[in-house]
Amino acid sequence: MPSPATQLPPLKHRTEHRTYLITGASSGLGLALATQLAAQAAQGGHPAHTCLILPMRDPPGAEAARARILAAGQVTLFTPALDLACLPQVRAFTRELGSLLSGRQLDGVLLNAGVQAAQQLHFTADGLERTFVVNHLAHHLLAHALLPCLAPGAVMGWTASGTHDPCEPSARLFGFRGARYRSLTALAEGRYERRAWTPRTQACRDAYASAKLCNIVSARAFASAHGQRAHFFAFDPGLMPGTGLAREQPAWMRQAWHRLLPALARVLPGASTPTRSAAVLLRLLTAAHAAPSRNGVYVDFRGQARQPSRLARMPWVEADLMQGSDALLHRLAGA
Repeated sequence: MPSPATQLPPLKHRTEHRTYLITGASSGLGLALATQLAAQAAQGGHPAHTCLILPMRDPPGAEAARARILAAGQVTLFTPALDLACLPQVRAFTRELGSLLSGRQLDGVLLNAGVQAAQQLHFTADGLERTFVVNHLAHHLLAHALLPCLAPGAVMGWTASGTHDPCEPSARLFGFRGARYRSLTALAEGRYERRAWTPRTQACRDAYASAKLCNIVSARAFASAHGQRAHFFAFDPGLMPGTGLAREQPAWMRQAWHRLLPALARVLPGASTPTRSAAVLLRLLTAAHAAPSRNGVYVDFRGQARQPSRLARMPWVEADLMQGSDALLHRLAGA
């Protein structure tokens, strides 16, 4: 991973600046949120300057995103290269973030990047299932590393999904049957049920739903452990046709996802758009003083607090996920 050669401008007056870090901002929800943050900064009555740190995997996508964000408002923008599927890169990024921030603190963090396999599961160089690594484990590493960088009262959120809930009607329409959490080890190995074989396409959906459950559990666990320092939440943006999640789907499904379904977003149950969902996220991420009783809350794309699935509320799931993630990262770091 290239070392960041650029630092943010020196901090003059803390109250006049806001700094946000968003993963997965090259397209979709993350890009819509970054664009709205830039537009908000250009309006009167808001902080005099906004800095956006947007780690991105794809350089061409980063350039296109930069152009769109800078057209929306005058912000300091930094897009360091970061592949969340490569844990050594994530560790290197966290080590270099202090020099990048140049004395600033983070007012908001959105752990948003995600992947969804379509035809078969993929595994990283560490031998771990890729959906689990990108959607959860890399963000778990980032979240812990970013805690010391948070300003007092900062907000940190995870992008979750209704697909984790087996009772979610819109998710069932697309073949999701809810998260299949058996253990952290099973997720890392891409095993979602006790029988030896699961259809490959179903395993891909199970991997995505299970990783999104991890995000909901993570928000609650961080709120319990660090709620005096910051506010944490998980956000379900709803079904958002037209975003990049379908990039590994067959050609006919990509066509439907990008051309047909966006036109139906207003009538499909549980559907939204990146712009509408980002507007809710903007309010969540820039909340000055969130109610302590709502720390760790799970919020949907309408801005309403929701009860996650029964599995997501199980104490043993939280304990296994947090302790297992820490242990796995420790083992990989020493390998």
